[in-house]
Amino acid sequence: MRILLFVGTVDFVLSLIGYLYYRHTLPVGRTPAFGLIYLLLALGAAVSVILPQGTPTLLLKLTAWLEGLWIAFSYYTILLALLHLLCWLLSRLGGWTLPSAKLSVIGLAFICCFITWGSWRAFHPTVRTEALVTAKLPQSADYKIVFLTDLHLGRILGHAYAERLAARVNAEKPDFVVVSGDMLDERLFYVEQEDTLSALAQIKAPVYMAFGNHDYLDQPLRWQQMLTEKGFHVLRNADTVIDGCIKITGIDDYSRERTAKQLLNLAGANKSYYSILLDHQPRRMDAAAAAGYDLYLAGHTHTGQLFPNRIVTKMMYKLDYGRTEFGGLTAITSNGYGFWGPPVRTEVAPEMVVLKLRGK
Repeated sequence: MRILLFVGTVDFVLSLIGYLYYRHTLPVGRTPAFGLIYLLLALGAAVSVILPQGTPTLLLKLTAWLEGLWIAFSYYTILLALLHLLCWLLSRLGGWTLPSAKLSVIGLAFICCFITWGSWRAFHPTVRTEALVTAKLPQSADYKIVFLTDLHLGRILGHAYAERLAARVNAEKPDFVVVSGDMLDERLFYVEQEDTLSALAQIKAPVYMAFGNHDYLDQPLRWQQMLTEKGFHVLRNADTVIDGCIKITGIDDYSRERTAKQLLNLAGANKSYYSILLDHQPRRMDAAAAAGYDLYLAGHTHTGQLFPNRIVTKMMYKLDYGRTEFGGLTAITSNGYGFWGPPVRTEVAPEMVVLKLRGK
């Protein structure tokens, strides 16, 4: 309920500011027809998040698209309004007349084109490959691991999306798959209604996953049971050993446990194995390095998802995207395969990460 209230409040504020901006700068913005259309779009986006269970899947998807695109449109309208204000201040200082209506029309056209491109990009993830070499494995050891995060299965990203993802993972022929949280987006019934997990369960390799903040939003114990029944290995403050040489540890999300207590509790056997830690938010790399983990995998950031939000994620996290070393620990943060909210990616493209792990 809190996330629904948050989305509704954000949608209302963005919509109101956007309407006032276009009303002030565009002649058509002052017509009753424009106001009515703007109101209907804003209400449609707000209503989409409270549709009850049993709503036809097609309607759920259409309203989810409307909500997401409307949020992206309203967000970029705010940025356009700020840019317009800056130009107005410069025009006042420079003593020249600002063509406000023309600037708004150009800005509006750019927003529509930018969002269209970003929406296409959101559904065309890339593949990033990272090579890892360790003395903890014998020289003959050669593992291919697919690393996923932030799938956000829900209204828009449903059965067909999961089916394509499973096929793409299978094409890599990994030894196993790891997921560092946020497989769920919002409500369980979205996933149940399309039987989305059955499509994802077509992945042929074992799948090990930790929980992210979104995985707790709707009946987390039931969600965990659903995942387990489909063959996924859920690691909530737990670990498992593969082939007697690789230990995978999953800890609860930072939103549930802000200390490093659990990763420390599960670190006792790290010296005996190549130790992988799944942690949804990239916040505990230093603690993981001190505890003797070898590989730290995180997501959550989406690199801000909408340009220029990466300015914020770079300030929030030591590693909002990419790869770096923390002592003897290799940390990799992915910006995720799916998206949250707007079906738009205008920051770094979504991705699947392929890890090639070899011994030396």
